[in-house]
Amino acid sequence: MKNKHIHDCGYKNFFSNPVTVKQLLTSFVNEDWVHNLDFNTLERMETSFVTDEFREKESDLIYKVQVQGKELYIYILLEFQSTVDRFMALRMLRYITEFYEHLVKSQKLNTLPSVFPLLLYNGDKKWTAPVDIDTLIDDNIPVEYIPAFRYYKIAENEFSKETLKQIENVVSALFYVENSIPEKLLKEIDIVAEMIKNEKPDETQLFLNWMRVIFNETHEEIYHEIKQVEEIRTMFATKLEKYGEKLKREGIQKGVQEGMHRKAIQTAKALLDKNMNIQEISEITGLSVEEIESLK
Repeated sequence: MKNKHIHDCGYKNFFSNPVTVKQLLTSFVNEDWVHNLDFNTLERMETSFVTDEFREKESDLIYKVQVQGKELYIYILLEFQSTVDRFMALRMLRYITEFYEHLVKSQKLNTLPSVFPLLLYNGDKKWTAPVDIDTLIDDNIPVEYIPAFRYYKIAENEFSKETLKQIENVVSALFYVENSIPEKLLKEIDIVAEMIKNEKPDETQLFLNWMRVIFNETHEEIYHEIKQVEEIRTMFATKLEKYGEKLKREGIQKGVQEGMHRKAIQTAKALLDKNMNIQEISEITGLSVEEIESLK
């Protein structure tokens, strides 16, 4: 399930959508400033800085976004290799500096924009590599001469299934599937479907497309099972919506009828006060003789 080619295609497509990137940041990055980002300005950059040496192990995505009127870049490194690279901080720093070089060459800058380095790891092993580069450097010179750099790590296998179920979006559903054994996942399809129940059709389709890419060759029945559940849910929701409209129309009609009845009663009372014949009042208002007599 951790085939690099499959995950490269599936993940890059999945996180090429601003909605899934927003969910990734707001649900899985524990930083207050993330919630100040203007996600309406989120824009993917068509560039990559992964070297040929690591193209079989990882992919990257870069997004530009506005925060408090300034540009900020989100650098997402998708790490697929099963082994943990102790010097990931060094590699990440290299990608960031190469991105800065790219910006300097392509734009007229007086200062460099902020870049948030984010590692998304979906391997099976626990991520043990340092996130700070200075922990990888000997401290036999003054600390001010040692580079300070940190990347933010999201390791999918560090989230419990209970935590993921509570988040309820397509990104948490993806992590949930990744943390599941395929043979047991069929019994949890309803749980996965419940996690994406509030998503819009476009995001749901993104998730289903990812499922198809991941399971098409090995466990195709899992994709078809959750697709069927989602189709049933959509059909059910459509029927509920139509039924709701019917109830609404019936309610309006009932309200009109009740209003007319109340008006007829008021008219009947007024005519009774004028000592009009009950039979005549019945003919005028449409009320029964018995109902008019009860108004006396």
